[in-house]
Amino acid sequence: MKFFKWGATPELSSFDGALPREELIQKGRIAFIDDEEPLLIDHIRKSQFSVDHDKDGSDLRNYDAQLYDVAIVDYYGVGQHLGAGQGLDLLKHIKRVSPRTRLIAYTSRSLNASESEFFRLSHVVLPKDMGLGDSMAVIEHELRKSLGKEHLFEAIVTKLSVASAEEREKMRVALANALDKRDKTKFKDYVSRAVGVAAEKTVEAVVNKLFF
Repeated sequence: MKFFKWGATPELSSFDGALPREELIQKGRIAFIDDEEPLLIDHIRKSQFSVDHDKDGSDLRNYDAQLYDVAIVDYYGVGQHLGAGQGLDLLKHIKRVSPRTRLIAYTSRSLNASESEFFRLSHVVLPKDMGLGDSMAVIEHELRKSLGKEHLFEAIVTKLSVASAEEREKMRVALANALDKRDKTKFKDYVSRAVGVAAEKTVEAVVNKLFF
């Protein structure tokens, strides 16, 4: 075991290890937000991945609970309850409440300049006319990224609004030491002391992913 001290800037990716596809299937959860039902949804299911088809994104509870590792978001016909921005407004909401969720922009139409933010705010763009095999490769790649320790750490500090570089570094070292000892409770205790129990509860789902 190693012991990291403050100022050591540990590489959290060193704790990722190899993730077999079977384990990726077991751990990953996908939301597919589209008012239609594209063949890709059936292909994802046939590939044995867990995917929920959300036709309009109107029930926000699962996103607020940070349930999904990846969300595939169409632009038109979804998120209308959040505003005129449709898929853009929904994507912004998911990005705010669940920063751990990797966002895939999914559309076949060209967007004007004001709508292009939809692509900019997503992690990757998936054209609807891409083949099923290539589309699945993109989704699996984003799933792997969503489970990476560095990505999950960034989601925690974003969710907790940790702006201070010093506090971020201290939390990073605390996480590295907890990961090294495989001690989730140790890190949860640190977060509770640093930001309070109530705030710690807001990142509980992310912490669980880190030690899953």
